[in-house]
Amino acid sequence: MVWLVARFGWFVTYAALVEGVVLLVFMGYVRYDTFYDVNKWNYTRQHGHSTPDLQTFYPILQEVQVMVVLGFGFMMTFLRRYSHSGLTLNLLLTALTLQLAIITRGFFTTDRGFINLNILSMVDASFTCGAVLVSVGAALGKTSPTQLLLMSVLEVPVYHLNSHLGHHLLAAVDHGGSIFIHTFGAYFGVAFSRCVTRKVVHHHHHPNNTSSYTSNLFSMLGTLLLWVYWPSFNGVVESGRSQGRAVLNTYLALSGSTMGALITSSLTHKRRKWRMVHVQNATLAGGVAVGSVAGLMIQPWGALLLGYTAGSLSTLGYTHLQGWLLDRFGIHDTCGVHNLHGMPGLLSALVSVGVALFASETNYGKELYLQYPMMVPAANTSFQQDLDDLAPGEGRTAGQQALYQALATFITLLLAVVFGGAVGFLLTFAPFDPLTQPRLYTDAPWWELPEDGEEEELIKEEVSNGGVRRIFNIQVGERGGGRGGGARLPSLRDGE
Repeated sequence: MVWLVARFGWFVTYAALVEGVVLLVFMGYVRYDTFYDVNKWNYTRQHGHSTPDLQTFYPILQEVQVMVVLGFGFMMTFLRRYSHSGLTLNLLLTALTLQLAIITRGFFTTDRGFINLNILSMVDASFTCGAVLVSVGAALGKTSPTQLLLMSVLEVPVYHLNSHLGHHLLAAVDHGGSIFIHTFGAYFGVAFSRCVTRKVVHHHHHPNNTSSYTSNLFSMLGTLLLWVYWPSFNGVVESGRSQGRAVLNTYLALSGSTMGALITSSLTHKRRKWRMVHVQNATLAGGVAVGSVAGLMIQPWGALLLGYTAGSLSTLGYTHLQGWLLDRFGIHDTCGVHNLHGMPGLLSALVSVGVALFASETNYGKELYLQYPMMVPAANTSFQQDLDDLAPGEGRTAGQQALYQALATFITLLLAVVFGGAVGFLLTFAPFDPLTQPRLYTDAPWWELPEDGEEEELIKEEVSNGGVRRIFNIQVGERGGGRGGGARLPSLRDGE
C-alpha cells in the first residue's frame, strides 16, 4: 500500500481499488432485467415481463441527470479558484455514486441472489447522487478528492438503509425526496464538514474562500438549470394525477421561493441590495420544501405559500444563522446546504406531517389509498374488497400516518448526523489525504493550470517544509476581534 501511494498518489490508489471492487461485484451479481436479457427473451414473449417501460421514464431521467450533472456541477463553481475542481468532482462523484447505488440498492431488492438492472435502477441511483452531492457542498474546498471519494463510498449504504427504513418499513410519503434526499444529504454533509475540518484552523479569512463576478455567473447557470428541471425531479416517480400535481405544485413553489428570496434579500441588506448568494440558492428552496408533498392535494395557494416561506427562511439562514453556527459551534458550511436543503427539507417534513394528519376520503376520494397505501384496511374485510386491486395495508388512521412521517424524519436526522460525523472524524487521519491550510479552496494541488507558478510552488514548499501554519499567518495575517481571540472565517455563503 505504501509503495502504491508513493508511486501513484492517494487518489489513484483508492479510486482504482474502489473501482476494481465495484467491477467484481458487477461481474458476479448485476444483470439486465428480464426484458433486456436475451437469454430470457422467449420466456418474456410467452409470459410477459415486469421491466419498467423505458419510454415512460427515460425522458424524465434525462432531465434529472441535467440537474445532477449540470445543475449541481455549475452551482459548485462559485469559488473563484476552485471552479475546475468543483465541476469535475461533481462529475466524478456522480459517476461513482451511480455504480455504488446500483449495488447497495440491489442488496435490498435482490432476485434470487442477483441485482436486476432497469431504468428505475438509474432513477433511484440519480436520487442517491443528489443526496451525496448535497453533502459534498458542505465540505467543498476543504476536503481532498480522496476524502470525498471515500465519503461517497461510506455515505451511499447509509443513504439506502435510511431510504429502506423510511419508504418500506415506515411507509412514509416523500414524493420529491425532501426527507430522504435533501434533509439526509444536508445534515450528513454538515456533520461531516464539522468533523473532517476539526484540525483545520478557521479563525482567519482564507483569500480563496470567495467568489468573483465570472464565477458567480457560472454558478448562476447551475441555479437556472435546477430551477427549470426541478418539477421533473419531484414528479419522476409519480404517475397520473399525482404526477400532474407534483409538476404544478413544484413550479408554483419555485416561483414563490424566488419572490420570497429576493424580497428578503433586499430587506436584510442595509442599502436594500440583492446578494448573489441568495439568488443562487434561496430561489430554489421552494423545490425542496414542496418535495415531500408535491403530489398531494395541498392546493395551488398552499404550494405558493410554502415556496414563499421556504425562500424567505433560506435567505435568513444565509444572512443570520450560518454565521452564528460558525461562531457558536464551529460549523463551516461552504455552500450553505443547511440553508438550501436542510431547513427547507425539515419544513417539507413538517408540512407532510400536517397533510397526513388531515388526509381523508373527503379530500382525495379513493385516491387516498394510492397516496397512503398503509391506510388501506387489512385483508379479508368487505371495505378492502371494494378497493379493487390495491394490496392490503395496515388500516392506519390519519393520525398514525402523521406519526410515521415524523418518525421517518427523526430517524433520517439521527442517521445523517451520527454517520456523517463518524465518517468525517475517520477521514481526518493521514492515510486519507486531509488538506492543510494552503491547499484549501484552490485547484492548484490537483490541476495543471494556465497560471501555474507562484501559488503552486508556495504550496509545494510549505507542504514539504511543514511550516503550513506559519506561512499561512504571513499570507493572511492575524485578525483581532471575534470569538476565541480571532475573527470567524467569513464565507461568501454568509451573505456578507
